[in-house]
Amino acid sequence: MLTKNTSFALKLLGCALIPVITLLVVMNLRSTPSFEAVSGESYSWKSEQWTLVNYFAEWCKPCLEELPELNTLAQAGDVRVFGISYDRLPDEGTLDLIERYQIQFPVLKTASLENLPLTLPAVLPTTYLLSPAGEIVDVLYGKVTIEGIDALLSKHQGE
Repeated sequence: MLTKNTSFALKLLGCALIPVITLLVVMNLRSTPSFEAVSGESYSWKSEQWTLVNYFAEWCKPCLEELPELNTLAQAGDVRVFGISYDRLPDEGTLDLIERYQIQFPVLKTASLENLPLTLPAVLPTTYLLSPAGEIVDVLYGKVTIEGIDALLSKHQGE
C-alpha cells in the first residue's frame, strides 16, 4: 500500500513540475534575446565571448573610418563584432552597404532590433561592449581603435 501511494505521489509531483519547468525554460529564452543578421544567421545575446555592437551610418565619416579596425577585431576572433545601421535600412540596402564598404562582420536586420536591449544612440559612432553574460558593461562614443578596445576588454575582464 505504501509503495502504491509513493508511486502515485511521485507521478503527481512529476505532473506538477512540468508547468514549472516549462515556465523556467520560457523565461530563460526571453531573457536571452536572439537576433538575425542580414546574412540570415541567428545569434544569441549571451556568448562565451565578449561582444561589441557598433551603430554606424554611411553619412558618418568616423563610422566609415573605424570599419577597418572593426573588421580586424572581428577577424581576430577574440571578440564578437556586430554592426547596426543607424538608418534602419531594408535588408537589400544593408547588403549593398556591406559590399560597398567591405564590412566583414555581421550586420543585424532592422527587424531584429526591437529584441535588443540597446537604445538608439544620440551620437555616432557608438559601440556597446557586452559581457559573455549578455550584459552591457560599457558604451563608447566616437571612433574605436583596436588598442582602445583591447584596453577596455582588459579592464572589464580583470573585474
